[in-house]
Amino acid sequence: MITKGNKTRQFIIENSINLFSEKGYTAVTMKDICEKCQMSRGGVYRYFSSTKEIFSEMLDADLELNRLVVEERIQEKVPAERIIDAYFRQEIESIYSNNNGLYFAIHEFAFAEPDQRESLNQRVNDSVNILETIFAYGQETHEFKMFDREAVAIHIIYFMDSLKTSSSILTMSKDMLTKQINLLKELII
Repeated sequence: MITKGNKTRQFIIENSINLFSEKGYTAVTMKDICEKCQMSRGGVYRYFSSTKEIFSEMLDADLELNRLVVEERIQEKVPAERIIDAYFRQEIESIYSNNNGLYFAIHEFAFAEPDQRESLNQRVNDSVNILETIFAYGQETHEFKMFDREAVAIHIIYFMDSLKTSSSILTMSKDMLTKQINLLKELII
């Protein structure tokens, strides 16, 4: 059961996403978050002590949701090709999202908060593991060809990260992205 406190934490995180995307990590203050959420400083500080804590929790929640969705789809025996298509669709949607500046903010966070680099490295490893899970499932069901799952997962994670980070400053056509995704899928299917 979701408590009122958890709902408030989630509300603060969801409202902060837009701020971090628009302003970057270092420019967002707790005052900005209070104003965006229309909450008092005490109200926000009751749940979070800093923008760093909000940002970290935002990253963790996103990754955990992705992991849970993949596990559920595999348990439901959804075809692996549909799961990987949904993964790429989500990645493309994030590139065209109004919050695409968030990916640049993630890199800014890594520079501004050196003590968080290990957790960001773990986030990359966890993302690789999610893809490897999809790949293993696809290989078990014979929907995917045999390949080095770890190498392909690492390539996709870094490639997509580059696209998402660049999307806030470069124009990317849907045709170009479709071609790039199709190249990645040729490694898998």
